[in-house]
Amino acid sequence: MSRIVLILMSSVVLAVIAPAASISAQDHQIARGEYLVMHVAMCVQCHTPRNEQGELDQSQLLQGATIPLKSPFPSQTWAFEAPKIAGLPGGWSEADLIQLLQTGRSPRGTPPRQPMPPFRMTQEDAAAVAAYLKSLQ
Repeated sequence: MSRIVLILMSSVVLAVIAPAASISAQDHQIARGEYLVMHVAMCVQCHTPRNEQGELDQSQLLQGATIPLKSPFPSQTWAFEAPKIAGLPGGWSEADLIQLLQTGRSPRGTPPRQPMPPFRMTQEDAAAVAAYLKSLQ
């Protein structure tokens, strides 16, 4: 009897694990990109508008926003608006965004304006961020 119970229990465990194994590589990459955008690179902090309480407006995630602070250095070039990045920045391809996130340089060869840091992501991380943002179209 204990062998039957063990077989049944292992069948239940396999049934629970099986759906997770069916996640495609693309879905995994998009989930990784979402994690990086929301919790590591923190893109959401500047590229999402805030409500009256100063909280991120969850209905407008990554739709572009006013930068809520100014440069501490008067001579520093500073962005006053963070562009919409959901669906990729306007006119950019995934390859363009990957280049920016890996090299800290736009396709034109210019660095991003502060306060955006010049990221040096791995190719895998940059591709995951680009896949996630593109998925938001």
